[in-house]
Amino acid sequence: MFQAKSELNQFLQGFNLLSKQEISELTELLDVQVMKSGNLLVKEGIECNKCYFVLKGCLRQYQVLEGQEKTIEFYTENQAVNYFTGFTGNSAAENNLICIEDSVLLIGSPAEDIEKYKKYPALEQITRSMLEKQLRSTQENFARFRISSPEDRYLHFLESRPGLALRVPQHQLASYLGVTPESLSRIRSRIRKQSD
Repeated sequence: MFQAKSELNQFLQGFNLLSKQEISELTELLDVQVMKSGNLLVKEGIECNKCYFVLKGCLRQYQVLEGQEKTIEFYTENQAVNYFTGFTGNSAAENNLICIEDSVLLIGSPAEDIEKYKKYPALEQITRSMLEKQLRSTQENFARFRISSPEDRYLHFLESRPGLALRVPQHQLASYLGVTPESLSRIRSRIRKQSD
């Protein structure tokens, strides 16, 4: 638990909006947990009212379609994923969320967050700013994905998420890019030949 609290404290210190006293209080107040690789955080079909913020590690969001896992997104350091299904009126999560690395996660819920935001207005401002930035990035990536070739998607992935290709299994990366593992292997081979 010390590692988790230390990661959270270090993260909060990066914001000028919080005083040292607020950082100390929030480090003790916020729910931060260490999760092992393989830990299923959200299961498709089950109601969930949580938000996960990755302080350290990697999560994979996926859906099972016709018996095949289809990767929707990878979340790494300083990224959040929301599963407020019950809060928004939906009854169940439509996909799964799993740790693919040992991870340190900040875990929130809408009801609890409202009270925290009242006491710490700067925390709400920080959260909103981060979510807006992530939403903008997601929209831009989705637009680019729709008009790009598989090779361009892979090159953009390497450029925009440096090092992540080494952290995730290649079959999951292929699924994320919308190609088969064999196609991804051919794309990688072609790129290597072009750079030689």
